[in-house]
Amino acid sequence: MSASPYDINSPAYKKALRLHKKSKKTPAADDLPQLREQEKAFKARFPPPSLSDVLDLSWKESDFGNLWKGVSSIDGLEEIPCQDGKVAYTIASAPGFVLLPGYLSPLEQRERIRATLENHAKPPNENNLDTHYNLPVEGLFPAWKVFTKQRAIDPRSSEPIIETKAPTGHTAELAPKRALIDNTAASTENFEDIQAMEKLPAPPSTSLSPLPLSSILYKLRWSNIGHFYHWGTKSYQFDRELISIPSDIKSICQRAVQTVPWSKVWKNGADLAAGEWESGPDWQQWHKNYDPDAGIINFYQLKDTLMAHVDRSELSSTSPLVSISLGQSAVFLLGGLTRDEKAIPVILRSGDVLIMSGPRCRRAFHGVPRILEDSLPNHLKSKGEVEEDWDLIADYLGTTRININMRQVFPPNFPYEQYGLSHLQNKFY
Repeated sequence: MSASPYDINSPAYKKALRLHKKSKKTPAADDLPQLREQEKAFKARFPPPSLSDVLDLSWKESDFGNLWKGVSSIDGLEEIPCQDGKVAYTIASAPGFVLLPGYLSPLEQRERIRATLENHAKPPNENNLDTHYNLPVEGLFPAWKVFTKQRAIDPRSSEPIIETKAPTGHTAELAPKRALIDNTAASTENFEDIQAMEKLPAPPSTSLSPLPLSSILYKLRWSNIGHFYHWGTKSYQFDRELISIPSDIKSICQRAVQTVPWSKVWKNGADLAAGEWESGPDWQQWHKNYDPDAGIINFYQLKDTLMAHVDRSELSSTSPLVSISLGQSAVFLLGGLTRDEKAIPVILRSGDVLIMSGPRCRRAFHGVPRILEDSLPNHLKSKGEVEEDWDLIADYLGTTRININMRQVFPPNFPYEQYGLSHLQNKFY
């Protein structure tokens, strides 16, 4: 990577350094919370952020070289053998945080990536583009596959143009970021009020223009699976048709939760010290009753970020949230209960599975301030193998991180009938 601005001996680095020294510096804000300072540091393009204190448990020199390399140990890190022979890691200062590095095999990663692109980002699942564009019913990536095959046969084939739903105005960039708003934590006490909130659909933008298929594919940012999440109110919309969680995703999440020896995660009273549980610690039952019923598949491009936030929308606020990383690597920040607490930075690489559980970890600020460019592992790159269309997927992954995060909205034994939701009681069986 001789042309990389991160190679200090390269002409690109020296040029970037000269420009950086000439650039106008923004005065530091003395009152900036610690978490915001960390986000700012990791978002910086030049000079590149230091990874000297960033936990990195899936680094392989053969895959990543020394371009993005963290550290293999931090204070309080503990290795825990799992039921299936794999290894989990916990951090003493973050009770309920569990990291399963390289949990998915290279083959499983490829299968899940293909499934998210071909099956899970199309109707009946809704994505960020549905409001604004008349998307192909077969999905963006399947439509792209069809066109590339046609173009291979006839190079004169015209690329499909994706039309907008609203009248076309001036060209504008479709904002990839979601607005972060504070919402009250969902509970049985305020659940009826949350249900009664007006959840109007977002109107299609009038400032967008039609786009070629190849362009709009890279503007995909999220796809909703399971219970529909209403972004405007940060709450779930239970009057909409419930879409079943894909069996492949559900199986991985349940398998990950079942393999963790939770008695070692919550040993020595760590569960009681972690904060208030809904009805007392229930981790002993997670291997039997963990049932993810809602999730978001995120599609990050290299300059995308997810600012630190707290998940407050699930009534089950202590059950495991399972996050699966695929494609490019990312820096994940696990903060505390306020933005004034310093976060623990972790590099998440393709195949890693992260679990956030318990009252403190589920109420902790967390986010993704940086996607690490050129961090795609070799097993996801195109090698001319016989697997159909993988070269197209590999091209897409060259700038993309896919993150599947699943959660359980309702706690076990939730009184569905009491809230007029009996139709959800046997939701996926």
